[in-house]
Amino acid sequence: MLRSTLIILLVAFSASANAQGSNYSYVQGSYGRVDLDGSGFDVDGEGLGISASFALDTNFHVYGEYQNAGFDPGGDLDMMELGIGYHTNVSPRMDLYANLGYLDFDAGGGAGDDGFSVGLGVRGAVSDAVELFGGLDYIDFDRSDGETRANAGFMLSLTRELALGLKASFWDDVNIFQMNARWYFE
Repeated sequence: MLRSTLIILLVAFSASANAQGSNYSYVQGSYGRVDLDGSGFDVDGEGLGISASFALDTNFHVYGEYQNAGFDPGGDLDMMELGIGYHTNVSPRMDLYANLGYLDFDAGGGAGDDGFSVGLGVRGAVSDAVELFGGLDYIDFDRSDGETRANAGFMLSLTRELALGLKASFWDDVNIFQMNARWYFE
């Protein structure tokens, strides 16, 4: 019953959401689940995150993201990413974007790694209220071989400023699943 009520409310709000192009100025909070599956370990954790993006002009933006995950029986992982991106319209409802970023992972006790990423993706509205996005990044870490990260998700606009969504990121040994609440400010 609760699930049906929530779905009806989301559809009602989304039907009244205004049409908008891709907006690169927002603040977003997230709840995430992180699965680490490497050689000799398999741990799962969850935590909160915050991210933001700011449009510098019509084609460039800067972005940042921080995610924390606490693992059982113990330990934390802090993940941070900062970067700059270029985006351009390929149609009235779709953007192509390219990002260049710096990543830092800290698992405590001196464990962790950092590196740079370069990526391409698409972001587009399939309706006035639903935006889909996806992309691929190549990440070159200092202490390990480079790897590919795939990202995909959607945002459901409840109003012109507020959207809810889901995002999944898949790496060689890391999978991250997030539920997001985004506030557009421009």
